[in-house]
Parts: sequence; structure tokens; C-alpha cells
Amino acid sequence: DFKGCNLTKLWYDEEKSNSFIEGYLKNGNGSVNGVKAENVIVLLSNFDVDSSGGDGSLNPNSTYSNWNWILIRDDKAGNWRVDDWGY
Repeated sequence: DFKGCNLTKLWYDEEKSNSFIEGYLKNGNGSVNGVKAENVIVLLSNFDVDSSGGDGSLNPNSTYSNWNWILIRDDKAGNWRVDDWGY
């Protein structure tokens, strides 16, 4: 759904993920949706944006680094879904 963007790298860093999860549970959607820490994971990515600026909210002709994607699930058997993203 990120038109005009090209994903160049996607990775998991346990230490950074745990730090983002803590903030998500205290101040983000996790503070209101009741999700448990064991059902949250954060992935990091780098992507390039073309001259269109994506949907207009991104800087045209730029690269975003360490952009995080917060994924949640209902329980250990559930499917992961993106709940939030950004810096």
C-alpha cells in the first residue's frame, strides 16, 4: 500500500524490537487495545521513495531507514497483522 516506494531491506533486531514494544504498550495502540507483549513484534525496514512522495506524506526522492512496523496477533496461534508503522 506504499505506492511510489521500494522496500530495500526488512529485518528483525530483538533488542530494538523489545524497546519499541515497551513504548507501544505504554504509549501507543498497545496501551488501549489490550494486546500482550508476547503478541507484539517490531520489524525494521529501509525503503526508497520516488518523485511522487508516495501518497504525498513522504519526502520525494528520499530514503527512509530504520522505519518500524508493529505487528500484533490475537494469540500465539493467530496470524500477524500490521497495527502501526513509522518512527
